[in-house]
Formats: sequence, structure tokens, C-alpha cells
Amino acid sequence: MAGLLDDRQAGHRRSVIAMTDTRPRASFWQRFNRMDEGRFGYLLIAPTALLMLVFLALPIGYSILMSLNRIELTISPDWKFIGLNNFGGLLSDNQVNAAIPRTLFFAALNVVFTTVLALVLSIVLNEPFKGRRWVRVFILLPWAVAPVVSGVMWRYMFHQSYGLINAVLRALGLIDKYVVWFDDPSVALSVAAIASAWKALPFASLILLAAMQGIPESLYRAAKMDGASILHRFWYVTFPHLRPTVIFVVVLQIIASLQAFDLIFTLTRGGPGQGTVVLNYLTFINAFERLSLGSASALALALAGLIMVLSGISLSLTVRRTPKGQA
Repeated sequence: MAGLLDDRQAGHRRSVIAMTDTRPRASFWQRFNRMDEGRFGYLLIAPTALLMLVFLALPIGYSILMSLNRIELTISPDWKFIGLNNFGGLLSDNQVNAAIPRTLFFAALNVVFTTVLALVLSIVLNEPFKGRRWVRVFILLPWAVAPVVSGVMWRYMFHQSYGLINAVLRALGLIDKYVVWFDDPSVALSVAAIASAWKALPFASLILLAAMQGIPESLYRAAKMDGASILHRFWYVTFPHLRPTVIFVVVLQIIASLQAFDLIFTLTRGGPGQGTVVLNYLTFINAFERLSLGSASALALALAGLIMVLSGISLSLTVRRTPKGQA
């Protein structure tokens, strides 16, 4: 009985305190300001995580499911589970085997052109000259052009009958007659790589320029005092500081070039023959022309794996080993 009376008295005291407590309850914004950093971080990433779940995770999961089935819509809308046979079929597909070296060749040209030209352009833009501000604005124009528009523009520039490139080369006396540029698969693929690099050049240049402006000026003054030439200052001062940024640009270009489709579609339409059909373009053909969604999904996942492997190899170059003898 004594314990029961004590509980009743304690409850009565709590109710009296609650009735006499006139402090206002904390508002939403007050509770929001008191939130710890961990919960605040989760709150910030929640919208992005939700969008990624809806527009990235679910389509990838559905693509994985389709890759495990035979889906031939030209024959039947039914799905037939075949396991990993779609992936095994890629190894024996002649078109896939022919598209792999084309894709790697296109990606290599794109990465080399973009990285080298962006590095040169960023060095030029880092130097003071009259009108530098306006030049920095105008170099963004290629980046603002849609890939489809860029492909059409470059197609007309290299047109065999009235293209600008043929007209300029003939006016300079470098060619006797107009050249049919897109009759040679390697030339057509090279033109596509140049067009892709032209579009990616502004963004890559600005990234390198931003990194270059973070290099302390005192390092250049010290190098000049030691008698270092322009080439030595670039190799021993500029490039070591730009190395992580250059690798970042390379990774971005690897991802973009392996996913190339819209520019090649408008520029060459995969021709001549199938000389410019890269893996992403072949995925489009399988999915939307042949309506073979199972094999198209398997090819898309294989291409994603290739992108991750090449990007991982490039990123591994940024890891610097600790010299021996240091903790």
C-alpha cells in the first residue's frame, strides 16, 4: 500500500508541475537549429537520395532484371528467364567484338585531345592579356551547344560537297578536289572524337584553370630565382599541383566518351557501314531497332562495368605511395 501511495503522489506532483509550467514549447525552427550535425547531414542528402532511388537505382535494378531474361518484342512480349546467357552471348557477338576496339579508339582520342588542349588553353588563360575576361566567357560557347546541334554542325563542316573544311583546304592548295571524309571509318571516328573534344574542351579548361590559380605564386618566383626555364617551371611546379585535377578531367572524359551516342548519331549515323558504331550506339540499336531488350540491357551493364574499370584505373593514379622511411 505504501508503494502505491508513493506512485500516486509522484504522479500528482508531475501533473501539478505540468500545469504550472508556462514555458512555451519549442517551435519547429528552434528544434531545427538544435539538430546535431549527423541528422542535419542526413536531412540535406535526403532529397538527392530520393531522386537517385527513383531515377537511378530503380532503372538499374530493372535493367539487371531484364538482362537475365530473353525479351524479343518482335517475336513475343513474354519474358523467358535465361540467367547469364545474355552476357555469354556478348562474347560471341561479332558486332560487339567489332565495336569494342572502336569504342576504345574513340575514347582514347577524345581523352587525349580534350586533356592536352584543355591544359594548353588553361595555361594561356592563366596569363594576363588584354580581353582575357571576354575570352574566358566565349570559350564556354561550345559547352553550351547541345550535342545534337554540335553533331549536325560538324557534319555540315565536313560535308563532301559544300563543307567548310573542304573549301578552306582547297583554297589553301592542300587538296585538289573535295574529300569524302565519312567514307573512311577511321577518319569518320576521328572526326567524331574531335567534335566531342571540342564540346568538352571549355569545361575541362575551366577546371584546370581553377586548379592552376590555386598554385602559390611564391613557387614560381623561387623557380625563376633558381634559373628554371618555362618548361621546367611547368614540369616541376605547375604539373605536380595539377596532377589530381588532370586525372579528374581524364576520368570525366572516359565516362563521357564511352557513353557517346547523340553526337555520333547525328554526325555519322554509325556509318560508313557500321564503322562508327560504338558500344553505346549498339545498345541503342539492340533496344530500339531490334527490340531485343534483354541483350541490350546486358550490353548496357557490361558497358557500365567497363566504365567503372577504366575510371578506377585512372583514379588509382592519384594515389601517391608514401616514401620508404616515413611513417
